[in-house]
Amino acid sequence: MPRHSAQQQPAWLRPRLVVTLAVATAGLATAIWLPTRNDSADASERDRAGSTEQRHGWPGDTSLDSFTDDFDGAAGSTVDPQKWVLDTSRSDDGLQFSQSTRNARLDGEGNLLLTAREGRRSGLTSARLVSRQTFRRESGEISARIQTPADEGIKPAFEVITAGGGAIDLLTEPVGDGFHTYALAWTPDSVTFSVDGGVVRQMQVRGGTDRPFSLALSLVVTDARRAELPARMVVDAVSVAAAAPTTSAPTEEPTAPATTPPTTEPTAEPTTPPTTEPTVAPTTTAPPTTPPASKPAKQAWKPFTDYTAGQIVTFKGADYEVLEAHTSLPGWEPTALPSLFKKL
Repeated sequence: MPRHSAQQQPAWLRPRLVVTLAVATAGLATAIWLPTRNDSADASERDRAGSTEQRHGWPGDTSLDSFTDDFDGAAGSTVDPQKWVLDTSRSDDGLQFSQSTRNARLDGEGNLLLTAREGRRSGLTSARLVSRQTFRRESGEISARIQTPADEGIKPAFEVITAGGGAIDLLTEPVGDGFHTYALAWTPDSVTFSVDGGVVRQMQVRGGTDRPFSLALSLVVTDARRAELPARMVVDAVSVAAAAPTTSAPTEEPTAPATTPPTTEPTAEPTTPPTTEPTVAPTTTAPPTTPPASKPAKQAWKPFTDYTAGQIVTFKGADYEVLEAHTSLPGWEPTALPSLFKKL
């Protein structure tokens, strides 16, 4: 099966006054490394991040600087236990993450299949994988080639989990119809999100990006009434590596010699503008009266959007006032960051 890796660029975040990623990002970007005060993860995400932290022994563990998994293996077999740990927690709405190959298995053709299903006895089950190792490097890129289900009531995720407890989901807005490469690239100063090599968002960051992180793949049922089960997420490959160098178009050399400027001084004096003042006074027009600026119209909250103080956004049926100018990121919903939003 062909492997495609999307080009990536810089990445990491930091909310609030440190203006984590001024459009100029991700944990990396927006910084791949969300600051420890990133309040964006909800309670369940924080619990999972906590268990991840305990498993890896953050801080002070030895982190790798590269990783790859093409999910090669016999059809029906489980994932490589040296690379992944299968989560067995249960979500608040009753979804059970399972180690069963009915929920996570290789297809024998270089793909990982994550399947969410509902059984009469087992109820709702699915799979969540977390990398066994942590990774750390000052700059690099994370990428995964994934095919996501388009059904409503299903949430696929490819997360970067940082030692500070933050999480960045590269599948916040997955693209349907076949495989697509989701990537996050970062440098000490910036982070870049891309899909199939096309830059989705690029931002500058502060606070550094040299922090340990782990990866997680999951498929969650958010609304069993609307979801068409079983639902499947297919992962072709995952990697952590050095960022691919960017290439610029070569500059063409001129084919003809440059024209030598004339050495003879011009003999004609330059024409001087007339010095006569105009006889008719210019007509003055009173400046138009500017109506007072109207308050910006409400709009639905979205990630990767620039917001200004005083702006009104809607989220889950409620209105919120933006308290500080910032660039929204996945997980920075109004309900998660009361320091940036006030409910009206």
